[in-house]
Amino acid sequence: MAAIPVKANVLKTEHKGEKVYLTVAFTRPGWQRLMGADRVCERTFGLDAYGKEVYGLCNGKHSVQRCIALFAKNHHLSISEAELAVTQFFKTLMKKGLIVIALKAEELKTAS
Repeated sequence: MAAIPVKANVLKTEHKGEKVYLTVAFTRPGWQRLMGADRVCERTFGLDAYGKEVYGLCNGKHSVQRCIALFAKNHHLSISEAELAVTQFFKTLMKKGLIVIALKAEELKTAS
């Protein structure tokens, strides 16, 4: 929980009302390239107000644990409720290539 979520390289950010749209580049799977698709293409993801809030916390300064605590406080949730929601959303953001989770140097030393 001490790992730090950091925004990945986003090509374009658009704010439209309550939502934010993030465009990232990704490499297509090999089977798509064999079928003639370009190697790299762009994909845009929309975040609602909650997603925008959590994504905004991924500034390289807050740990996962701190993001959970802030979300719980802002929405009057228990830590366990916020933990479930925020960690699940972080997994989604990682899968889509919008964030990476960085470990601190001392965590890397203890892990090995």
